[in-house]
Amino acid sequence: MKKDKKSRQFFKNVSRGRKFEEWERSHWNSGVNTAAEFEASTQWEGKRGRVDIRLKLEEDGQTVLVEIKATNWERLKEHRVRPTALRHARQIWRYIEDHLSPLDVTPAIVYPSPPTKPGCKEEIEEILNDRLIQVVWREEYEL
Repeated sequence: MKKDKKSRQFFKNVSRGRKFEEWERSHWNSGVNTAAEFEASTQWEGKRGRVDIRLKLEEDGQTVLVEIKATNWERLKEHRVRPTALRHARQIWRYIEDHLSPLDVTPAIVYPSPPTKPGCKEEIEEILNDRLIQVVWREEYEL
């Protein structure tokens, strides 16, 4: 019974993540963002992966890599916040290694909403900003 409950919760989380990713992509898929590539393949150390959104801006040689994460920070125990943010940072930096030369790369992670636990949002932003990753809390922006 316990295993079934965990399985249901896992699939519920995956479904929520896919819905957020689909919703977020739909807002990037416009005339303004014609340079956006979705599910762009990438490679590092002989391994393959995919970047949720890659923007190649030809006019200035910039590449923007965007990971979409539907992380529910409220559900994480306090001691799991830092390791989760660090795992997200490692993931996007592995993707960046494939794009470093000769283009400049700007990494970003989009989350649905900031955590409400005191200090948690600031901790996540500090961890990611210290690793040169832009953090976007989608809820804070009107579309």
